[in-house]
Amino acid sequence: MASSGRAIQYTIPAREDFNKLSDEQRTRVNEAFELFDSNKDGLLSYEEFRFVLRALGFELPKPQTYDLLIRHGQKPANWPLDQECAPVYRLFNLPTAQALAGTLIRQRDPKEELRRAFRLFDIDGKGMITQEDLRRVSKQVGNNIPDADISAMVDEFDASGKGGVDEDEFLRLMMSKK
Repeated sequence: MASSGRAIQYTIPAREDFNKLSDEQRTRVNEAFELFDSNKDGLLSYEEFRFVLRALGFELPKPQTYDLLIRHGQKPANWPLDQECAPVYRLFNLPTAQALAGTLIRQRDPKEELRRAFRLFDIDGKGMITQEDLRRVSKQVGNNIPDADISAMVDEFDASGKGGVDEDEFLRLMMSKK
């Protein structure tokens, strides 16, 4: 089969950003890789890699993920040497996935990440986290916080007394903890 167009070159991305992540962040990347490496071959398909990115909080558009695949995906070991490998069949190994995830994590805007976290609590989009929101999340994560504690948390951080913590209050609170 003749190759059409340019040959796709596999490049190994730099791992500097991954190495600068906290131990917890590196562990999360590695655990996500292990979880979605469904056949445990140490390689991720395009779809498995997209699941890893989602697990790490990234919703990259398909064209952006596909571009990563073109630039950094490697041919499967059993691919004939004399044949070009279409990008959809290329794979990501652990060091490549670590490098790419590390770069994405280090490029995150901390305020945007906190806004995303706020929306996880404020699922109905009312613009504030209420006691009911905290109760729901507490139950979802299996950590049933007593109502008195939930009430105290909201009262402490609800600076304007509106019955919940708005996004600005949430951002101030979370940014002060860094």
